[in-house]
Amino acid sequence: MSNTAIRCPEDIHKRLEKKVVDQALALQQISVSLYKHLNHLSVGNILLVGNSGTGKTTIMRAIEDMFMQDPGLQRYANTIRLNANLVSNDESKELESSVVIEKLRDNAVQRLKNNPDPEQFKTLMEHGVVFLDEVDKIRSHVGGQANPRGLIAQEALLTLIEGETLHLPYTFRKNGELISEKIPIETRQILFICGGAFEGLYDQVYRRVSSGEHRDKLVQEFVIEDSDLEKKEHFHLSSYVRYEDMFDYGMTPQFLGRFDEIIILNDLSINGLMRIFLEGDGSLYRETQTYFKSLGVELLITREGLKTLAEAAYENHRIGARALRSLFKRVLRGVEFSPQDNYLIKEVDGKRTLTLNTEFIRKHI
Repeated sequence: MSNTAIRCPEDIHKRLEKKVVDQALALQQISVSLYKHLNHLSVGNILLVGNSGTGKTTIMRAIEDMFMQDPGLQRYANTIRLNANLVSNDESKELESSVVIEKLRDNAVQRLKNNPDPEQFKTLMEHGVVFLDEVDKIRSHVGGQANPRGLIAQEALLTLIEGETLHLPYTFRKNGELISEKIPIETRQILFICGGAFEGLYDQVYRRVSSGEHRDKLVQEFVIEDSDLEKKEHFHLSSYVRYEDMFDYGMTPQFLGRFDEIIILNDLSINGLMRIFLEGDGSLYRETQTYFKSLGVELLITREGLKTLAEAAYENHRIGARALRSLFKRVLRGVEFSPQDNYLIKEVDGKRTLTLNTEFIRKHI
């Protein structure tokens, strides 16, 4: 890892947490796995479990950006993102022609188009990172019915993850002569980061834990409700999920055996939702400000108004950050079309400002 500031897992964590909110523990686990990958140490693959909108795709993009932006990590920059359904629908009979290998190969060739080199091609392929989203969709059964395509996809990925030697054609120019060779590629070094919402897993595990023989294992604490002291259960999936639960969900033991651990993502907090709304060039707030600026209006939101919006989104924790967008679009319904007609528009020194306050937001969400 020459020419890079990454010297330990903490360095990776610092980079990722700039773009990922409310997932400190998960990022610690991911950082350790990535550090091992970068240093050619034995490492299992990563399985992310989290509700929609908790940051699975954001984590994948943050890792991708880290590789792309650091010159010292260019040999690991062959990253691809795929939906698991593409794997289950892959009709390829040969592993060399699988959708995963083809996309990794195309990406490596594109990165080397100005300087084709067989050794660099081999390095990029063998140090590739595959982000596979919605991996829960390739479960072996759905609703009590067998899901053959899901089972086939798990078996295909298992073969790839366990390690095969593939001979991939590569064309390059040497001493002015065009040469085509088959390059041996070891797939066992490719890192797979798989994510899924695993809808229904929470309820499945809760039913197991809250059954008679396991009920005493639930974390309980005393809270004050309406001046009365009550005992409440706190159930966090990360504290109770087992590999057996994943088997029951439809992931085969052989497939799960290639993952170091199951990483459960947190539901986003109110403060986390506020950060996501405000921060980054691609934030919903900045995106909307740009739109209103094109209409000659400066968009502002009060802190109290933002907290009201985040609290409403928090109530929809099963869809995480996506609830922010849905609710904010509801708030802006009509305002985006004709902001000049809104009573919140104030004009001072020829500058028009639209400030969204708590009253307005609460009225429209």
